[in-house]
Amino acid sequence: YCSLNPRWVGRQLAAAKSSSHRWKRVESRTIRSRQMSEDRKMEDNFEKIRVVGRGAFGVCWLCKKRGDETGEKVIIKMIPLHGLSQKEENEIKGEADLLRKMQHPMIIGYYDYFTCEGSIAIVMQYAEGGTLENLIRDQRGLHLSEANVLKYFTQILLGLEYMHSLSIVHRDLKTQNILLNRKRTLIKLSDFGVSKQLNTRSVASTLIGTPNYLSPEMVEGRTYNQKSDIWALGCVLYELFMLRRAFDGENLPAIVMKITKQQYAPLGNHVSKESRDLVSKILSGNENTRPTVKDILTCPLILSYTLTVVLDTGRIMGNAADKRRAPFDRAGLRSRTGSDSISGSASSTMATGLRMQNIMASQSTRSTSFSTASTVAAATVRKG
Repeated sequence: YCSLNPRWVGRQLAAAKSSSHRWKRVESRTIRSRQMSEDRKMEDNFEKIRVVGRGAFGVCWLCKKRGDETGEKVIIKMIPLHGLSQKEENEIKGEADLLRKMQHPMIIGYYDYFTCEGSIAIVMQYAEGGTLENLIRDQRGLHLSEANVLKYFTQILLGLEYMHSLSIVHRDLKTQNILLNRKRTLIKLSDFGVSKQLNTRSVASTLIGTPNYLSPEMVEGRTYNQKSDIWALGCVLYELFMLRRAFDGENLPAIVMKITKQQYAPLGNHVSKESRDLVSKILSGNENTRPTVKDILTCPLILSYTLTVVLDTGRIMGNAADKRRAPFDRAGLRSRTGSDSISGSASSTMATGLRMQNIMASQSTRSTSFSTASTVAAATVRKG
């Protein structure tokens, strides 16, 4: 960290690694005394290109790493520390902890964080393809093929399955927070600023999220858990099929009423009966009857797409691995995920392939040829 006191840096890194540690409030005089060296670190390593987003906590900049021949860009989320309460500082720490913990092909990559200009700067992967919302808008009313919709949906499922395995609820899953790679073939879940990590016995009751994607239990003020993410997932699937939101209205009360009564326009004739039935099950007003991520992944409609997605993802991740790591090595910055992140992503992909192989083998109604194909696919994942 350039000219920063090494002992101070060591203490901060040690604190960040401890899940039980609470960040101490940064005193304004401390920020002022170190701001010159911190600003040089930012300017020495990154060139700001443009603002790409603004949120409740801060500004997101598209940046380019200086001295990087590949020209790879990153997103730097600048979160001001001045005036924040202890709770808000802890939430910022929570987002950084979540990003560091989650290493999966369908989760946005996390590289580094540091203090700069009186803010915490979080360095993240840049998704060149924009958001799923951008993709839907670019269709200009031309429906996506059902196969493409279900491939996107399966990727989202796999990312969400990984989150839920860590007892993490996203709480703001929507098309704006689902990013795409340059070719728009691979999705990345993002924006975990309002996520909540739950232990096995806890539920959350804070009303957080975009109104159009809120579940009935959330708008009614009841407790909720991962099943609220499933509801939002159903809203995203509907939107992919119909190119419009399932629950929309002129104002918030109108939207809330439609959500509580599960009032949404029927899916069009271009959507198969199997997909219509799946949307209906996911958008169940009773969270107890709503399927889990694993339930959806093992249903016949989605099962047939999962191995294809796993293989495609493994190939894309393999090609991108060296490119992601090398620029940070050259810049002298240590990616906090580093090679372990890439290995973790590959392991997650392989594990998913093997799990799907076992599920498919246990399906007595599936054909022998399909089971054979799953074995070959899983072997390919292992080689990758």
